[in-house]
Amino acid sequence: MKQAKRGIFPCLLIGLLATVAAPASASYQVVNVAATAGPWMWEAGGLNDSYRYGLGADGSPASPDYTAPSRLKLADIGIGAGDAVFIGYRSGLTSAIGGVPAVDNSGYVGNSYKDDQPGSSGQVLPSFYLPGEWGVAQNPANPASYGVFLQALLGALTDDAGNIVELFSLGTVVDDNGNPTPVSGVAFTVPVGVSYIQFGFNDDIFHDNTGSVSVCVNGDDAQCTAPVPLPAAAWLFGVGIAGLLGYRPRRRFRG
Repeated sequence: MKQAKRGIFPCLLIGLLATVAAPASASYQVVNVAATAGPWMWEAGGLNDSYRYGLGADGSPASPDYTAPSRLKLADIGIGAGDAVFIGYRSGLTSAIGGVPAVDNSGYVGNSYKDDQPGSSGQVLPSFYLPGEWGVAQNPANPASYGVFLQALLGALTDDAGNIVELFSLGTVVDDNGNPTPVSGVAFTVPVGVSYIQFGFNDDIFHDNTGSVSVCVNGDDAQCTAPVPLPAAAWLFGVGIAGLLGYRPRRRFRG
């Protein structure tokens, strides 16, 4: 079990956001996401204060220990408001307990640290802010088998400064006719006010995480297909995916 370490990690500032630069002519971009990355940054009384997670989320003296999310400017690949964007997990493994990376974009499926449940530090996970992805929303009769588990891959659509516009998950285990099915990709229309897409993981203690994953971002799903088949994987499509900001209808496809 991960143990919280309080008060030793400085709060990260918005200027430390890790931006992935894409060539001006690029039509898609593969983004590498370190296991220690949070899906968004927050500061008490400042940036994304309503979306606190991890160490210090309850106002205690501890500071969050995530590293900056991996961040891509959508305009660099020719995508803007009103355009479709396709996002696909490609490869890679991570660990939330140190040692050899062992889980993919779905994280520790079956773990009790998930959805709105606090992590081992007693603080909420980022998934707290995606209620439409929780197990109880996927399958009310059997929520434990579904939802957003520890170390699942998450994302945020933000403005230039990193303020959240919408949230999404790239690691939810969804209900496909009674079968738990991990998501490997999502697609939606980019809302007005979004400049960047960024990625990180569903955790509360990040400093001992290891590994990384790669994600493809593009306006054409043909270029964001996983390089190898992913068993029982699914693509989610819709006109927008959000956390507390309001869910919109979506369609599901198996990969």
